[in-house]
Amino acid sequence: MKILNRTGPRTDPCGTPFMMSFQIDCRLCQAPVYRIQVPSRVTAQQGLCVLLPCNFKANFNSSGVAYKYWFLMDDDRDTSLAVATTDPGRALREPGGRIRLVGDAPDDCSLLISDVRAGDRDRYYFRFVKGDFKYSYYETQPLVDVTELSEQPVLRVPEVLLSGQLVNVTCQAPGTCSGTPPQITWTGGFDYTARNVSVALANGSVSYSSELSFTPAPGDDGKELVCTVTYPALVGVFTRRSVQLQVHCEGVGAESQDSWVLSLALGGAWGLMAGWAESQDS
Repeated sequence: MKILNRTGPRTDPCGTPFMMSFQIDCRLCQAPVYRIQVPSRVTAQQGLCVLLPCNFKANFNSSGVAYKYWFLMDDDRDTSLAVATTDPGRALREPGGRIRLVGDAPDDCSLLISDVRAGDRDRYYFRFVKGDFKYSYYETQPLVDVTELSEQPVLRVPEVLLSGQLVNVTCQAPGTCSGTPPQITWTGGFDYTARNVSVALANGSVSYSSELSFTPAPGDDGKELVCTVTYPALVGVFTRRSVQLQVHCEGVGAESQDSWVLSLALGGAWGLMAGWAESQDS
């Protein structure tokens, strides 16, 4: 606290006393506000990724280089390995960038975990260091919860499959993670060609899919086409979706077809995806 001016008790010319006054610089009277905005809990599926959005307030005016850190709940801020950090001199629990800080803003403390595994389930806390200023946000320790992979691929199949006509089927993998790319495979019991497609999205994530091309034949009617997505960063983590094909003979118009049904396997149960029926004129 700095006193800029001080006047003591005085009397005016008539002998009447008046109060002394102070002019005080109270910039140092106000303690800095250290706050962090982060969800108390986020949930991720194994094999996918999860973003922990985070912003914080601290003493950014302190001189020196700013460093950000994330630690596990029981980790020591001075001696433990960091989960993620911008400090090149601090050792990490897992080098390689699978878990890293994202966001360039000085007050951004967002944490991205790719190739999520069961061992990532824990509480985490954030620490900020800038010169002589050091603060750990122990009061807020968000939980990263991890569940088994339950999301299925998205299958896009033409509504009508005609024998002898080339068709394209697309299988899009769950998630849009920038970590280890998933492996997408097809099984169907017929000849086909497939190509992998990856699309970089505006937010830095990536969409992965596979496009299968084949020419259905009458013998393919009733066959099951299965798309399986495997996440190679983890052992035994995969998901799949299947579709049952119904192929019509080329040249048979829709007006002469008794019915058309496309069924989709969801969790082992067959559900009606789309269909139509029209009676033939007698």
